[in-house]
Amino acid sequence: MVDFKKKLGGKVVEKQTDPVKLYDTLDREADKGPLRPAQIAVLTKWFESDTAKRDWIVKLHTGQGKTLIGLLMLQSRLNAGHGPVVYICPNNFLVDQTCEQARQFGIRTCTSEGDLPEDFIDGRSIFVTSVQKVFNGLTKFGLNKQSIPVDTMLMDDAHACSDTIRNQCRIHIPRQEEAYSLLKALFSADLEQQGMGTYADIENEKRDAFLPVPYWAWIPREAEVAGILSKNSDRKSIKFAWPLLKNLLPHCQCIISGNAVEIEPYIAPLDAFGSFDKATHRIFMSATVTDDAFLVKGLRLSPETIAKPLTYDGEKWSGEKMVLLPSLIHEDLDHGLIVEKFSKSAKKRNFGLVALVPSFEKAKPWESNGALVPTTETIGTVIDALSRGEFDNTVVLVNRYDGIDLPDKTCRVLVFDSKPYAESLTDLYEEQCRPHSAATLMRAVRTVEQGMGRSVRGEKDYSVVVVIGSDLVRLLRDKSSRRFLSSQMATQIEIGLEITDMAKQDIEDGIEPLQAFVDLANKCLKRDDDWKAFYAEQMEKVSVSGSDQAALKLYKSELDAELAYMRGDYAGAVKLVQAIVDEGALDDDEKGWHLQNQARYNFVSNRAEADILQIAAHKRNRLLLKPASGVTVTKLTVVSQGRAERVKKWIGNHNDYADLNVGVTEMLGRLVFGTKADKFEAALNELSFALGFVGERPDTEWKEGPDNLWALDDSQYILFECKSEVGVTRAEINKAEAEQMNRSSAWFDKHYKEMKVKRLIIHPAGKIESAAAFTHYVEGVREWDLKSLVKATREFFKSFENQNLDDLTATHIQKVLNVHGLSVPDLLSKYSRKLKDMK
Repeated sequence: MVDFKKKLGGKVVEKQTDPVKLYDTLDREADKGPLRPAQIAVLTKWFESDTAKRDWIVKLHTGQGKTLIGLLMLQSRLNAGHGPVVYICPNNFLVDQTCEQARQFGIRTCTSEGDLPEDFIDGRSIFVTSVQKVFNGLTKFGLNKQSIPVDTMLMDDAHACSDTIRNQCRIHIPRQEEAYSLLKALFSADLEQQGMGTYADIENEKRDAFLPVPYWAWIPREAEVAGILSKNSDRKSIKFAWPLLKNLLPHCQCIISGNAVEIEPYIAPLDAFGSFDKATHRIFMSATVTDDAFLVKGLRLSPETIAKPLTYDGEKWSGEKMVLLPSLIHEDLDHGLIVEKFSKSAKKRNFGLVALVPSFEKAKPWESNGALVPTTETIGTVIDALSRGEFDNTVVLVNRYDGIDLPDKTCRVLVFDSKPYAESLTDLYEEQCRPHSAATLMRAVRTVEQGMGRSVRGEKDYSVVVVIGSDLVRLLRDKSSRRFLSSQMATQIEIGLEITDMAKQDIEDGIEPLQAFVDLANKCLKRDDDWKAFYAEQMEKVSVSGSDQAALKLYKSELDAELAYMRGDYAGAVKLVQAIVDEGALDDDEKGWHLQNQARYNFVSNRAEADILQIAAHKRNRLLLKPASGVTVTKLTVVSQGRAERVKKWIGNHNDYADLNVGVTEMLGRLVFGTKADKFEAALNELSFALGFVGERPDTEWKEGPDNLWALDDSQYILFECKSEVGVTRAEINKAEAEQMNRSSAWFDKHYKEMKVKRLIIHPAGKIESAAAFTHYVEGVREWDLKSLVKATREFFKSFENQNLDDLTATHIQKVLNVHGLSVPDLLSKYSRKLKDMK
């Protein structure tokens, strides 16, 4: 046998550890050329950096070859004699894709559905696996001190992996299982105290109704909860998270809905995953479009790591997106028209048209117009068909904002329909209590940016992104949320707004709105040279911004406080949160949120102080937990003088008429039958302020009383019970709905003695069933009445379209209110009617 060692004179061939030089030694396929400048720059920085540094973030544009960078980093560690190494993908689909890419470049990998491969344990090859396999209570990597030692862990798409880790550490028990009934029964009295009406909805299995279990009820019942969960720990809903949470129950929050029970730790127990927690080196791949600040809590990364990622300075932006907001071009280009036009199949289409929607409910209008809506089981087949060039059908993806790539002709038009929903009950509760917090807005913006990135996957890729849904348009136009957009995305939105004005000019010159919209989109799709030059010129202005420093500091403080509490340092935890509250830059919602955390931290050691803090938290933010000692209802008041000034102030919260129009459209868009109750009631409350009154949601804020209450002046009120989810064909108001109004009327009589009130039930039916009766006089707001109020409000605000909002006077505003039928007498008489069978 030929022995080439003899020819080498006995020299030992050293394995190359410099990843750039290592690349040249690989037996890669012939079409795999040299490394790109971005890859060389990042690999060189990493290899020449301080070897003692543990954590690195690699932050590059889509299409810059992050996967190959990660594989070369891990192979470098193996060649240096350091192993084992793991490449973690956010899903199984990307596991196969990564292994195939490694094969093409001549890098050895291994996978496994069962036990960990010997090649991985012995450090002979890179183990490629999914985040679900590494992070679960039954992981083959082992937990705590039984974990397999790992030298380097690389996490591809760290944001998606962080979200998945949260899911893996959460117990989600569906209503059909015994544990759901047992837990609901255990906390039924506590839940009812938090909201009698909402608890009734939970009992009636309404999936959108939910209540948090108060910490003062949860912590003392740890043993009972543990018994229920342990008994059912063989169930799929519990078994993968149970080993992680069984000794951490006091540090979990429990939320019960009409559909499920969710139990989730306040922070994921990452220290249980020893292979990750004790790894010598950890590398996290991240997209440039995303602020990594939330990884401080999600993956416990230091602010210093996040502030100094490995990047390529030679390119500020990548790919081409024409972002169009049709509703801002012309009001005729509304949600319904875009869905109708874009849903239809087209035999001659030479590119893919894909829509993103947040739920299957939102997909129904698309499906009814001919679009294809794949399920979890069929989505792979549908995406493969797009990859093969089968473009006849519009494809609608439900809640798929990451993990699916649609490059080049696979998707040249992406319709982003409506604001993404929070998926977990914990996130829904947080959104409800602190809708304008950095945490809530960053999560929403991050999901939107991930979704918008599906159709542009490389430097030369291009796509038209059509944004519809008033809630999504408002998110992208709102000042408070726009600051969390990446600099690249923010510039693309600005370009979209600028070309919107161009399309408006075409419409003024006589072109039909739809044609003007199509003409604009075709500038991108048909590769108009002037559009390409304009886009490039605008994008050159992009200045890469780092992570939000205020968010980094906040997340670090919140993480440190929770960790201190878990160690039993209750005073230290309270002190850290107090520092957040003392910052002075927080609104009442945020201060209340942090005061509630202080109350929870005090509960074990000082229950009297905890109660005082919980009362203070609820006073700041009445959507938080109602204190165990109860609350004193504060009377809602407003003086009749100054209504027009309050309207002017509300208008002034918007930058210009375009912003005002987006806000009004989004608000009024929720005031239709078929809207979920919480969204409808929130919009009705917002309308009270928009019209210069004061409103509140007693059932949500005080945990008793009507859905909505408006104070029109110092003695006149409107009390609303809202039944927005009732089908418009329902003929009668039933007994339960009448009794709810009766309880709300009694609540008003108790807290608002001697005050005048108009009692309204927003309900499509105009008749009371024979078994029902009201204790007070009640009028109905039916579909036509609601539409009339919405129309009058829309026309009122539209009257300011061509005026300088800063120049509006109170006298003029009052005159316009009267003209559009929005005076107090009009509101009390024009938009409701007597119910049949009312005495």
